[in-house]
Order: sequence, then C-alpha cells, then structure tokens
Amino acid sequence: MFYLKNPVGRIVVVDTQGEYDNWLTKDGFAAATKEQIDEFTIGRIKLIDDMKKAAVVTHQVGDGIYFATVSPGGNDGYGVASGLLIREMQKLGLTIKTYFDRQRLAFLFHNPYSLPNLDTSYRIIYTMFESDKIPDEWIEYLKIADRVLVPSKWCASVFAKSGIDATVVPLGYDDAIFKPQDRVIKSENREPFCFLHYNAYNARKGHLEVFKAFTEEFELDEPVKLILKTTVPDPYKRFPINQNIYRNIEIITGKVMPLELQTLMARSDCFVFPSRGEGFGVPPIECMATGMPAIVPNAHGISEYFNADYMYEVAVAGETPALYSRYKGMDVGKMVLCDVKDLRRQMRYVYEHQQEAHDKGLAASDYAKQWTIGKTAGMLKDIIESVITQPARQQVVSNFLLLEPVR
Repeated sequence: MFYLKNPVGRIVVVDTQGEYDNWLTKDGFAAATKEQIDEFTIGRIKLIDDMKKAAVVTHQVGDGIYFATVSPGGNDGYGVASGLLIREMQKLGLTIKTYFDRQRLAFLFHNPYSLPNLDTSYRIIYTMFESDKIPDEWIEYLKIADRVLVPSKWCASVFAKSGIDATVVPLGYDDAIFKPQDRVIKSENREPFCFLHYNAYNARKGHLEVFKAFTEEFELDEPVKLILKTTVPDPYKRFPINQNIYRNIEIITGKVMPLELQTLMARSDCFVFPSRGEGFGVPPIECMATGMPAIVPNAHGISEYFNADYMYEVAVAGETPALYSRYKGMDVGKMVLCDVKDLRRQMRYVYEHQQEAHDKGLAASDYAKQWTIGKTAGMLKDIIESVITQPARQQVVSNFLLLEPVR
C-alpha cells in the first residue's frame, strides 16, 4: 500500500505504484512521512476497535431513523422530494429525525458521498443518476450501503452495469396538491392554447429543444403560447429571449409554492418535457395528475411510467455525452437528444387536436395515481423494516480520496 497526504491534510491509501505516482502529480497531494503513516495506522486500528465496541453497546442506541439529505425544500429533486418523503413516512408511524441521535439505521436520500460518515449499524441509500453510466467513484461508496434503492428499472440497469445491485422504488408526486383541474377547450373559447415547460434553463430538461420547436413551428399570429417556468434568477443572461419579438412566450422566474405551480398548470394545456436524462422524472406525473397531457420521450427514467394511451411520445434522435460540472473530464456516459422535428410535429398535432388532448389528459389523471409519494413511502417502510430485522453486517473501513458530507 502507498500513503499520500491529500489537500486537506488527511492520509489516504492507494493500492498501486501507478495510482500513487498519478496522485502525486495533482495539486495539494504529497507523500506521507513515516510519522504521519504511523499516526494514521494507529488511528485506523482505534477506529475499527471503536466500531466493534459500538456494535455491542445496544442500550445506547436511539430510536427511529436518521434521514440524511440536503435541506428539505431545496431547489433540486432531492430537496423537493425529501420533505414529502419525511411527511409520508411519519404518517406511516416511522420516527424520522434529520439529525443523528444514535439511531441504528440511517436513510440517505442523496448521492453516496456521505455514506462513510453515517455512524449507524444499518445504512440505506435512495439515489439516482440521469445518464447511462454512474461515476466510477460512486462504486466503492455504494458498497458500504446495506441496501441501494433507485427510482426506476432503467436506473437499476445503469447501476447493474457497474456491479451495483439496486432495488426499484418509484418516486411519486404529492397527490395532496396535484389534483385534476377543470380545463376548457381553448379553441372553442377563442383563447390561446398554452404549452408549459418547467425547470427551464436546465439544458438536461430540454428547454433548448422546446424553444426551437415552438418558435420554428408556430407563427406569432397563431393563438398559441409557450410558458417557460424557471428558478434561475436572471434567465435573460443565460438564454436571451427578446420578448418584443417572441410575444407568444411567457417567462416566469423564481421559486413558487406547490399551490402556485398547480395554478400555473391549471391555465396550461400541454406539458412539453423532452428531457435528455432522468432518474425518474416527477414533473410529467405531476402535470398528468392535474389532467394535462405530456409530450415526453419513452427513454431513461421516464420509461418507468411511459404509456402512449396517456402521453404523446417524442422520438429520440440520438445520444450526447452527459455533461456535469461536478464530473468535468470524467466519463459519465451518455444521455439522449430528442428530435426537434418530431417535437414540432407532436406540438402541432396536440394544438390541432385539442379535444383529444383534453380527453387524454383526463385519462392520465387516473393513470398517474399509481405513482403517489404515499405509495413510495409505503415501499420504503417495508424495506426499512426488512433491513433492520437482519443481523447488522460488520462495516468495512475503506479509504476514500474525496468525501463530501451532506449539508
């Protein structure tokens, strides 16, 4: 084994001379001195001994579940869904705390980097990735977990390619908020037909494809409009749209409450979501729950619930390398690119067949009831109870070059 000191002063271990030489070329890494190696080795032996002692001090274990995640209510998918999951799991009688209180089981709803920091007998992670390859550095972290959960069969197949066995627990929408809405046929009332795309200005969600398809397909004098909903504070800097020219495009910025989002959905007629990659993809289900049809690809996580009886399919034109700022320069697989010409065709079709789209949306509201957040919580409760009744396995102490605690 070869010992290094990383940029924050921790000692880490690599297995081969090649790895050692490679890390020495990186900024902030240095060879460890004999004194540092001895101190590290003694500390590691003590850590293993402490873990063994903790395993038998059962009378000091706290009740309930340590739910580790980003702050509930954050802007990303984990932040939005975490608060809902906690609420629904509590309804089922589970004691949930978002801080460590000597619980036996930790439930991590996030990426796997925090798994080594969860000082519990059992560790469950519920996570996902949006491309067809998880980061290589995830693999060793995920092996720490007693159970790995993902929200779609497609996601499970991606993890399996990296040797990770994952159980599928579909995500769900908040059925206390997203309920069927009364909608009129806009062509009969001489009102503009409204397409909606939210989570706009995130390239992965397909806003570029939506903008291109809409502006190329519809003339300014046609009774049709596009709403782009985004949380980006100043979207005009990121993607300038001259609304003096594109008078049929409405841009809504900032975070809105769920009831405000429901109101926005109620005045919209079709959701357009040509996403390049999803672990599951809750927005189409939310919209369908209100009785709105959706144009989506039958791909990635959306394939978990795609059904042509209730949705309009946009064809996939090809693949594109997955780009994540966090994993810049790393191979993290590919995502899909939806066909803009086919998206134009589907948007035109829905616009010209508003009664059919209206009826399809109503049918979709019943179909969507299979994927509620309460059903997700019920599946999680069963898995938690099955894990915690098994003998706790001895946790293996591993070496990690990079650790990112959940904040």
